[in-house]
Amino acid sequence: MHGALLAMNKFTKIVAFLLFIPLICILSCRKNSGPSWDTQILAPLIKTSLSVNNLITNANAVSNADSSVTLVFRDSLYSLNIDSLFKIRDTTLINSYVSPISIPINPGNSIIPGGGTPSTTTYHLGSVNLSKAVIKTGFVTFKVISTLPRVTDYTYSVPSATNGTPLAISVQVPASTASVKRQERDTTISLSGYTVDFTGLNHNGYNTLITVLNGILDPAAAAYTLTNNDSVIITAQFYGMVPEYGQGYFGETKKIIGPTKSNFPLFNGITAGSLNLKSASVNFTLENGFGVDARLYIDSLYSMNTRPGGTNIPLTASIVHNAININRAAATIDPLSPVIPSVQTFSLTNANSNIVQWIDNLPNAIDYKLELTTDPLGNVSGNQDFAYYGYGIKAYLDVSVPLFVAANNLTLQDTLSVNFASSSETKQVKSGTFTLYASNLFPFSAGMQVYMLNSNMQIADSILIPAQTIAAGIPNTNGMVTSPTNSILTIPLDANHANTLFSSKRIVIKAVFNMGCSTCTPIKYSKIYNTYQLNLKLIGNFDYQVKG
Repeated sequence: MHGALLAMNKFTKIVAFLLFIPLICILSCRKNSGPSWDTQILAPLIKTSLSVNNLITNANAVSNADSSVTLVFRDSLYSLNIDSLFKIRDTTLINSYVSPISIPINPGNSIIPGGGTPSTTTYHLGSVNLSKAVIKTGFVTFKVISTLPRVTDYTYSVPSATNGTPLAISVQVPASTASVKRQERDTTISLSGYTVDFTGLNHNGYNTLITVLNGILDPAAAAYTLTNNDSVIITAQFYGMVPEYGQGYFGETKKIIGPTKSNFPLFNGITAGSLNLKSASVNFTLENGFGVDARLYIDSLYSMNTRPGGTNIPLTASIVHNAININRAAATIDPLSPVIPSVQTFSLTNANSNIVQWIDNLPNAIDYKLELTTDPLGNVSGNQDFAYYGYGIKAYLDVSVPLFVAANNLTLQDTLSVNFASSSETKQVKSGTFTLYASNLFPFSAGMQVYMLNSNMQIADSILIPAQTIAAGIPNTNGMVTSPTNSILTIPLDANHANTLFSSKRIVIKAVFNMGCSTCTPIKYSKIYNTYQLNLKLIGNFDYQVKG
């Protein structure tokens, strides 16, 4: 039934087009000033066919074995990504050196006490014990500020970070001069693709980098004696770090999600009425792409109809108010598909939930509150938790709605901005009609009305008086419409209506659909088949006065 929205959108465009074409014809027949006479134009304006494949917009139309149609739609509720488990934060490491005494330095010798000796730098990652990471994107900027009046060479290396060779950065700083007392040089390299070992010097720790810093008097420089007037400031800044992969223990974390809303566009075109579905089913699926155990608690999951007169219906099912344990994913050795996600699916049907009423509420939004806990049992993996970029914990709904309905006053409407004309020639229209020829294979009737809005967005007039109906197709003994029902709708347009129409900037197209019988006992449902279509042809017939 949601497919009727596209039909209305197309009909909106048809109406706008058909209203504009006669005006073009009127103006194109304009004569020079002089005598006036009456004339008439009869013109075909539009011819089109709409099938069920044209009507589905926010869902996939799947044909069943009997050619009936089921709407299939996926709604993603929540996704937990790798940066929610751990983050390698921007870090700046600063080393400053001033010689307390005079020290003679020969060319090629170190000017930094302990230069070239490995040291460690520890990241503060909260409860996360990170032992290994592969960097997807990130940078390190190495900068040296020196007051020495000699050329000096500096290297900064991270032996625990490799991309085939250990990470190493070199900077040469010119000698200071009388006019430039502080010389500064820096360089930036990408860390993309580097594998980083965070286990430290003895490979028994976590969150720890091994770093080596050294600075020497350039081998081509003259010997120099350091004094307490000389200084060197060395900065290594790591930033923009996004992991491709992480391994370790990611810590027990609890995340409260919501109450929050997500759009549910399946029934966006419906403004009133009901579908009265015979059945509907929803699979609630949890997919875990992390090598981390988790636990989900659904506090609430509401179907929200925010239209006038709409209501909110809570889901009643075993997945609500009960903790759901989520198994961890498994790692593979395939670099193109490194993870086998753990997938758990809970089928919600008429028998175990109120899912039919939940869907039949025609929600345009879902309101939910979730609680997700990672590593709820602690470090049971022995620092072997893992996570890959692009994988995560996902929760989504797979909705299946067979188009087997008993629609009752199902109302669709659309508002269209228009700009017909403003010239005085439009006042020459005396009267006219639009004639809509409809050949309908769908088993539902459609009452249609077109409204014109004034500048205050209020209804100023209607060009369908009274509302007219496209008759429903008549099913055969097998319940399928095989021969169309033909209808002719006549839409009068007098001079007053024309003036209102041509001054309007917006029109509203409204349709009320009925199919099956929702008030019968038992209810009579109608299936929608993929062979159904609605053929439309529109003719314009106008009388107007032309001045010679």
